[in-house]
Amino acid sequence: MCPKVLMFDGLDVLTELDEAKAKYWGQVVGVDGFFINHVMAGWTDSVGDDEGGETYRRVRKFHDLYSKFGVSDDFIKVAVYKQHDWRGPDGQSRVVSNFRQAAHLARYAGLKGLALDLEDYVGGHWANDPTDPDKADRVYSLGRRIGGAILSEFPDGEIIVLPEVLAFTCPPYSEKVCQNYALVRRFWDGLVQAHFRELFIAAEQSYDLSQPNLIAGKMREIYHSNLVSNGIDPADVGVLLGIWPLGKTYRDKSARCTPAQFEERLRLAFRERAAYVWIYGHGSAWEKEGPYGNGDVDPRFDEFVQALHRVKRNCLEAR
Repeated sequence: MCPKVLMFDGLDVLTELDEAKAKYWGQVVGVDGFFINHVMAGWTDSVGDDEGGETYRRVRKFHDLYSKFGVSDDFIKVAVYKQHDWRGPDGQSRVVSNFRQAAHLARYAGLKGLALDLEDYVGGHWANDPTDPDKADRVYSLGRRIGGAILSEFPDGEIIVLPEVLAFTCPPYSEKVCQNYALVRRFWDGLVQAHFRELFIAAEQSYDLSQPNLIAGKMREIYHSNLVSNGIDPADVGVLLGIWPLGKTYRDKSARCTPAQFEERLRLAFRERAAYVWIYGHGSAWEKEGPYGNGDVDPRFDEFVQALHRVKRNCLEAR
């Protein structure tokens, strides 16, 4: 089995609905799917339930159009971009409803599922609160309710969780990091009680490694006992390796490694035979004048694209 290549960032599905864009990503760049932003971008965003509504129609149109050019493995990415009131039951219920609606939309539009980005973008989201001794229980409960809501709407949906949050331990991370992620394990434990048909862990520690495949084994060790305790066969949970070759900042699209290094890292990531490998696009680093940042791409951009195509082609030929 050859992994499909997913792109994190680089696309706004609500505006880039033309054949030229679809052909660019599917045939020129050669990706097989996206972590889709700008749909249910954060916990507070609702996509509604109206299959005749604008969002439903646009996402389905995106999937139908891009699939013609090989971009068919897409996930709605949901992140934590705003502070969440852990004490308010109404706020909890709205978040659960929003995830249920996102699962409804993903199923309706023909997408693969949802990608839950648990990174603490707002600060303190997963931290203990000395004024709220019940927060840990509410974090677990919300994870469980979200998992159940997703499963109820999209029982065959695939779930990707990123980053590898159970690896945020001290050492090697700083005490500040561990404090900020103190309760994320509780959310994970609640979420995975849904026992999704397909569950994946998307790793970021592989971004810059010369041998990213080594992270897969490390993550399997870290997650093994947790998965067993949650009644999940560790062999059924895939580790998806992420690589970050282009884009130093949102304005600077230059390379972070050479094309040869990228090719070798991608080749090693493919050896894991997971369902997917993903590329962190860092805005519009893979597209000139893209939605996340104007300006030209790296001078050796074509070599990175050729490397991606070679790795995919060599994998197919070796099967």
